[in-house]
Amino acid sequence: GSPKKAETDTAKKENPKKSRNYHESFAASCYDIQKTTNIYFMREFMKIKKYLRRFVPVSRTYVDAKIKDLESTYTNQIEKQSALFNQLTNYQSASFDEIIQQLSSLETHITKQQQNNIQNLLHHITTEHNRIASTINDHLDWELKRRDRWKTMSAENKRSAGGRPIWVIKCPAPEGKDKVLWGDYPYALALKKYLERLNCFVIIDTREDWGCEEGADVVLVLRGTYFYRPDRRNKTALYIMWNISHPDKITIDEYNLYDVVCIASDYYAEIIRNQVKVPVFPLLQCTDTELFFPADKHQEKKWDYIFIGNSRGVARNCVMWAIDENIPLRMWGSGWNTILKDHMDLFESPSVENYELPNIYRSAKVTLNDHWDDMLQKQFINNRIFDALACGLPVISDECDELKKIFPTAILYYHTRQDFKNCIHNIENNYSQISQTVLEQQTLIHEKFSFEARAHQLVEIASKFTNSRKN
Repeated sequence: GSPKKAETDTAKKENPKKSRNYHESFAASCYDIQKTTNIYFMREFMKIKKYLRRFVPVSRTYVDAKIKDLESTYTNQIEKQSALFNQLTNYQSASFDEIIQQLSSLETHITKQQQNNIQNLLHHITTEHNRIASTINDHLDWELKRRDRWKTMSAENKRSAGGRPIWVIKCPAPEGKDKVLWGDYPYALALKKYLERLNCFVIIDTREDWGCEEGADVVLVLRGTYFYRPDRRNKTALYIMWNISHPDKITIDEYNLYDVVCIASDYYAEIIRNQVKVPVFPLLQCTDTELFFPADKHQEKKWDYIFIGNSRGVARNCVMWAIDENIPLRMWGSGWNTILKDHMDLFESPSVENYELPNIYRSAKVTLNDHWDDMLQKQFINNRIFDALACGLPVISDECDELKKIFPTAILYYHTRQDFKNCIHNIENNYSQISQTVLEQQTLIHEKFSFEARAHQLVEIASKFTNSRKN
């Protein structure tokens, strides 16, 4: 052998402890460097993921799947390096050259793998970036065209109205195919139909068009989830808020922004009337009796108990109690995957459009119902009650004084779980009588809780305050 090798071997034999400590120190340093590199890359990936979340829901992107793959890859690499480090720590007989060879081989493999992974990730990030950029450009182009059209809307509406009063309904639903899944949109459509029969020219503005000034005589805002500030560029328009849900989201200052406020609760309208400077009218929710009406006597029932509604992120009592009591329940709604992960076989569909509801109601024996907490406390009655009863469908619902005053016997009420069980017992033993009581409500619903009735009331309110302004 060469003099250098002989010299190295002699040094090892003379001081094996020093040689071992050197090897261990060298291996630990290599491991720390590689681990630090991995941590660096993992942090960079997290930055990339955070960046992408500003544009798209990352969990739905291919890039996110790639990042998860890389996380797994680097975890495995760290585990391999840890195993090698443990082997080196327990070093007994391996030569210095063998250790160097193993570390060098591992370093080469990891470096190539990192380079390939990073190149692949950058490729997919570039692809995703281009896709996002294209989507943003398309949206901006569409939005700019929409806003250009806003400039001519006032003149176009006056020409199309032909002297009829122009009503603009501000609907919280977003534009696009999903708007039909929002309860507010069919609500606005039904209202539009009956206002037009009263010789009004009616436009529905989805949320994206809320900033458009359309030369309206009356702007009717369906106030639920989203805030709208009356646009006072049109000095002559009458702004009416119809607070149909989520009263806890509305402040006294917001009510005072309007010329007239309508509230879907007699109880809460009286409270707000004493706190605001503007006129307040009770105007409860309602149903379209041309769409929701009783079934033919010979129509068979397809389902026993039904529930239509999303989870709202909570375990809704009537649903959970029904499942615990082994009631034959069928459901429509989304967001239940976690809460009812062991009962997903109960679901007919994660969503249902408004035009499908009447046939579902007419094909069921009874429906369960509940309200948002703030709506129940302030006695807002949801329109599901009116829709179901209009179809002749018995309802089991949580209770409030206002609802019990309107329908003292036509609805089965619960407050506690025992109340709920009593409702089920009543349905099972007195169904014919309960069903007949519901059918007897048809005249009341049509005359007082229909969109036709609401359209007449709104036109009367608008006429009163428009004329008082002129005088």
